[in-house]
Amino acid sequence: MKKTKEEILEEFKTRDRVVKVLSKDGKFRAAMVKNTKSARTAQEKHKLHFIPAFLMARALAGASILSSFLKGEERVVIEVSGSGLMNYLLVEAMQVGEVRGYVRYDSELIDGQLNSLSDIFGEGIFKVIKILYNKKEPQVSVIPIQKGDIESEMVRYFQLSEQIQTAVMLEVEVDDNGMITQSGGIVIQAMPGAKKKDIERISKDLANVKSIGTYFNKGLTPDKAMKEILPFEFDLLSSTPVDFYCRCSKENFMSKLLTLESKEIQEMVDSGHNELVCQYCNTKYHLDTQDFQKLLEETKAKRN
Repeated sequence: MKKTKEEILEEFKTRDRVVKVLSKDGKFRAAMVKNTKSARTAQEKHKLHFIPAFLMARALAGASILSSFLKGEERVVIEVSGSGLMNYLLVEAMQVGEVRGYVRYDSELIDGQLNSLSDIFGEGIFKVIKILYNKKEPQVSVIPIQKGDIESEMVRYFQLSEQIQTAVMLEVEVDDNGMITQSGGIVIQAMPGAKKKDIERISKDLANVKSIGTYFNKGLTPDKAMKEILPFEFDLLSSTPVDFYCRCSKENFMSKLLTLESKEIQEMVDSGHNELVCQYCNTKYHLDTQDFQKLLEETKAKRN
């Protein structure tokens, strides 16, 4: 059935999207993301309690914004590891708009009492990894966790690793059932030529923004929301749809299994270990008798 003009317009408005802009005077660049649907998809796929879902949504928003400053299929990974009840979080975002990720946490995170977000990760590190074209090795930046709310870590990452004056706001809303209803973020960076008073004014203006969700709830796309939030005129540089998307497949898993010895594959057969689960998207793949037969034949052929 063909969609109406109104349906197409509504779909465009509610679409997850990351937008990048440059102020007309060239003193600031900014990026804003609405990632409600992709964050909600991540929560549903991984069956996440609202606390890990909240932090993962923030990390996905931050990664999408960082990736918007890259090119093509260059990508950003945000990795948080700590000694707390939530000991690991990893999200990945490509400049083309694909995001994915997963978390690991103790069941006590759901049942216990928390005084602050800093209790969740405990002591640990916040890592940003950029996989870039024409670079043999990934660019890795590591800072110690201070507050554990992702937003504060993003600010410190820009200050310590990129040494760029940056204002960051990440926001996630959940309903009474703990399901994500709104998620997004905005980053504003000073460019060469920006004066201290300009930077202070921008930071103050962003601090006065009570809720990013307010703009999205009004049906505004990120570029329209930025027109209301930013105190300067800007040129739109890019507008990229964002989706929770994983490139995993049964074929990819089988290809990785070919690195095992035939004895190890036979042990999988004997123990009935025929289910493979993608850690990034929680998709389950089942191997049947023919799949195992193919794997055994190929591993034996490689050995000969």
